Amino acid sequence: MNTEIQQGIKIAVISDLHVMAPQLLVKGGSAFEEYLQRDRKMLVESLSILDTLISDILSQKPHLTIVTGDLTKDGERLSHELVATQLQRLVDAGIQVLVVPGNHDINNPDARVYDGDSQTPADTITRNEFATIYRNMGYDALSRRDADTLSYCRDIGDDLTILAIDACMDRLNTFVSRGDAKDHCKTSGRLEPSTQQWLVDKAERATSSGRRVIAMMHHHLVPHFHMEDTLAAPYMVDDAAQLCRRLIQAGVHVIFTGHLHISDIGQINHHQGKMVEIATAAAVGYPCQWRMVTCAPRVGKLQLRTIELHSLPGDPDFGERARETFVNCIPSMTHGVLSRYWTNIVQAINNYRDEHPFVMRYVNLPETPDAVANLLLKYLQEPVTRVYIAFAEGNEGGFDNRGVIEELITGVNHVVNETVTGILRPFVKAAMRFRIYNTARLVLRSILEDRNEIGTKHETIINDHTAIIDF
Repeated sequence: MNTEIQQGIKIAVISDLHVMAPQLLVKGGSAFEEYLQRDRKMLVESLSILDTLISDILSQKPHLTIVTGDLTKDGERLSHELVATQLQRLVDAGIQVLVVPGNHDINNPDARVYDGDSQTPADTITRNEFATIYRNMGYDALSRRDADTLSYCRDIGDDLTILAIDACMDRLNTFVSRGDAKDHCKTSGRLEPSTQQWLVDKAERATSSGRRVIAMMHHHLVPHFHMEDTLAAPYMVDDAAQLCRRLIQAGVHVIFTGHLHISDIGQINHHQGKMVEIATAAAVGYPCQWRMVTCAPRVGKLQLRTIELHSLPGDPDFGERARETFVNCIPSMTHGVLSRYWTNIVQAINNYRDEHPFVMRYVNLPETPDAVANLLLKYLQEPVTRVYIAFAEGNEGGFDNRGVIEELITGVNHVVNETVTGILRPFVKAAMRFRIYNTARLVLRSILEDRNEIGTKHETIINDHTAIIDF
């Protein structure tokens, strides 16, 4: 079908608002500036961004707005109260709003008040308090709730059911103030078997009554590039393939997500059908995009268009500043990601060493996350920045993919040259290149050519901005 869908349920989709209440910044200073240096989000403007988004959504007059998690910077109570107040504007206009939490939103040890050169813990919220604050946005008597999570099921009109999935693991967060060794906020997502069964039961009941089912969740269910489940595992729900298969069998074929701050559509195929995942970029950071969807459940089709926030009231250059912030933060983000997942990285290296002891005998890797980050940035910063920007914006295939892929492979070659030593260096380098280069090419092609299930018979390319999807 190539023609536009003229009638249906209009749905606005926003994600990763990361609103920071102004009261949390008592006074500017080194504490907040150091945080901003390693973060791509436009936190100072976050409330203005949400206010503008709400006004734009009101002008579109959708029937429904869904928000796929990370409503706040780090789960601060003040930030949640501001978000709920803004979303209430939509509810007051007769627009149904449905939210799910993200990994930043509940029981978060990173909630802070910044005052000059110091920072102190900010009041955060519990799971029950989340449901209370957003009682008008999915957590009321009209929704059917899962007993163990903040997941729920909501009927929209006579033909559509929304399955709102909470896969957050905030119960495992740790706090120094509570006697733990460190403050740690879990990024990953997981669903217990009981909740998986609850979701399947609700989907099967809806589809058996002739309703179409669309899911929403913060974490990814479908990979958006080759090996995302390995290279960016915290962004996907645990055991995603198994859960995806169960939902497909239950009649769910579309899910809206966020988390990775990208605008991308991923698809996975199963003999009983497909699952299409529509990830929406963060409103609070470049490319500051959101979606408008027209859904025709009776014929099982939806059409989306992507809208970018270029300016704010009194700030016509906002979009350009957001892009500049995005680019400038890539070095600090590289250091941060490697530090955050250093334990996992070391484990993966050790596993490879156990499997290939001969090769690893001649590999001399840096011993700290900062040293690894500096090595990667030395040779890969510029091409990685171009790839990351293209990936975040969606529809990546609009420039010289072969050129940037070769540029990245050349950079990897320089990294190998610096880390492989010894008399058998040429042979070890050849072995590493064969393994690394082939994998890297598939990963890069899947991103830069926007290919789903690359290298398989199900390989597809989907327009990330204006797709028409059968479900």
